[in-house]
Amino acid sequence: MKFILITLVLITHFSNAQSNSVKDWVKANAIRMEQSFGMRFLTEKNDIQIIGFGEASHGQGSFFKHKINSFKWLVQNAGYLIFVLEAGFNESLKINQYVLYGEGSATEGLKYLNYGVWQIEEFVELIEWMRTYNKDKSLHEQVKFYGFDCQMSKGGVDYLKSIQGRMDYNFNDAELLLLEDLEKLQSSRDKRLAKNITPRLLSLSIKLEQKILEANQDETFKKTSLTVLKNLQYFCDTERNNEKINALNRAKYMAENIGHILEMEGKVKKIAFSAHNGHLTKYAKQKETGYWLKKIYGQRYYAIGYEFHQGNTLGFDFIDNELVFREITIEPSKYGTLGFLLSTLVGQDCYIDLVGKSIPEWFNQKQLCSDLLGCYGQKGCNQRYTKVIIAESYDGIIYIDKTEAANKM
Repeated sequence: MKFILITLVLITHFSNAQSNSVKDWVKANAIRMEQSFGMRFLTEKNDIQIIGFGEASHGQGSFFKHKINSFKWLVQNAGYLIFVLEAGFNESLKINQYVLYGEGSATEGLKYLNYGVWQIEEFVELIEWMRTYNKDKSLHEQVKFYGFDCQMSKGGVDYLKSIQGRMDYNFNDAELLLLEDLEKLQSSRDKRLAKNITPRLLSLSIKLEQKILEANQDETFKKTSLTVLKNLQYFCDTERNNEKINALNRAKYMAENIGHILEMEGKVKKIAFSAHNGHLTKYAKQKETGYWLKKIYGQRYYAIGYEFHQGNTLGFDFIDNELVFREITIEPSKYGTLGFLLSTLVGQDCYIDLVGKSIPEWFNQKQLCSDLLGCYGQKGCNQRYTKVIIAESYDGIIYIDKTEAANKM
C-alpha cells in the first residue's frame, strides 16, 4: 500500500511538473496576432518556400479569412505569388484564367470545382482581390491560382477537348467514349470502371504527350497540358484500388502537383497552399501530402496546423437527396485538448512556432486536436477530435479562439 501511495505521489508530481512546463512554454511562445497575421515571424526564416495553411474543418470562415489575409500580406511583403487550393488541378485552371485574363468569373470558377464547401464568399473575395492585383502588374509580378487535388475528371476532359486544334489532333470514336467514361467515373466512383479505363487512358496519354510536345505552342501550354494528362491518370489511380491505397495515392499525387506547379512557374517561386490539417501534416506514419513535401523539400516546407476553442462552422447534409448547407454551433473544447490549453493560457488568436527550439515533451506525445471532416454535419460524421503528435505533424500552430462559419456565395 505504501509503495502504491509513493508511486501515485511521484506520478502526480511529474504530471504537475510537466503541466507547469507546458503552461510556461506556451505563455512565453504564443505570439498574438498583429498586422502581419503572424507571417512577419515566418519571413525571418529565409529558407521557407512552401507554406501549408491548414484548417480544422472545411466550414470555418475564420480560418479562411486568416489564410487569405496572410496570403495577401505575403504577396505584398514577402514575394509569394502562388495560391494553391485543395481542389482539382484541372478544374482550378478556370479560376486562374479569370485571375490572369478576366475570362469568366470568380463564382463560375468556384462552381466548376464541383465541391460545394469551396463555394463561399471568402474565396470569391480572394479571387477578386487577385484579379484586381494583377491588372497593373507585369507577367512576372502577377499572382496565380492553382489546385493540387486530383479527385475529379471533368476539368481534364473539357481541357483536352478544348485544345484539339492547338495540338493538331482529333479524337476518334473510341477515344471520345473513353472521355465519356472518365466523366462517368467522377459521378459513379466505380472501381471496376476505373480499372477498365486505366490502360485505355495510358494508351491515349502516350499519343497526346507526343502531340503536345510537337505542338507549335509555348512552354506554358505544354507544361500545363502534360500536367492535365497526369492528373487524369492520378484520378484513375485514386479510384481503382481499395480505400486505403486510394487515399495514399491521392496524398502522394497532391504533393507531386505542388512540384508540377513549381516546374511550370519556376522552381524558386514561393507557394502558399490551403488544405485540411489532415493533408498537410508531415507525420511520417500517415504518409500524407505534408509527409511527401517534407521529404522532398525539407526545411523549405513549413506546415501550419489550425486549432480553435469554440464557434460555428458550415456543415452540410443530404435531405431528400438534396445537398443542404447549415450553420452548426461547436461547443467549447474539452479539458486536456490543444484547444482547451490555448484557450485557458492565451485566450485570444495567436501563433506558435515549433521549429528550432526546445519544446515540452507534451508536444511530442499524442494529444487531442480538433479534426472536423469534410462531411461534418452528416449522420455519423460529427467527430470533433483526433489524436495528433503535434510537433511531428506541424511546424507551427495558428489558434483562433472563436470561429465564425464560412459564408455561402
